[in-house]
Amino acid sequence: MYTQWIENCVVQRVSVRDGLVLDLDDYNEIVISCPLLLTLPAVDPYPAEAVRIDPLKIATDERPLLNLAGAVCTQAWSGDDGGLHLRFSRGHSIDVDPDSEETAWELYGKRHGYMACLPRGRVRVVRHDLPDSDDANILNNAAQPSAGSARQTH
Repeated sequence: MYTQWIENCVVQRVSVRDGLVLDLDDYNEIVISCPLLLTLPAVDPYPAEAVRIDPLKIATDERPLLNLAGAVCTQAWSGDDGGLHLRFSRGHSIDVDPDSEETAWELYGKRHGYMACLPRGRVRVVRHDLPDSDDANILNNAAQPSAGSARQTH
């Protein structure tokens, strides 16, 4: 499991172009191209609710649900299966499962690198903010089966 470098970044803007695009501070961007599960926080008298959204076909009435501008990404990680999991300061969460045929999500960071979930959950990582000696750690940790214990901090 990889902890993403976007934790503690503020969502600057949300847009819809070739998928759902979250622009975060520090020159980071997430592009989600496959269906996602958006969990909305409970707001009295309404309970928490999960809504499945296709970012390539966002309905007009779904757009207000995606108003995450100003929220802080409090948790961000990708699972061993390639799924992306984001948690935000206002109680929202986004979960994206890998797709069998399409790239499900991409994370770009000007100061960090690139990460993407390719078809069938294959995750590719290019980091330019880490020393070359850390490459082995990234590869070795990604190859180990998930024991639910360690979260990679790269």
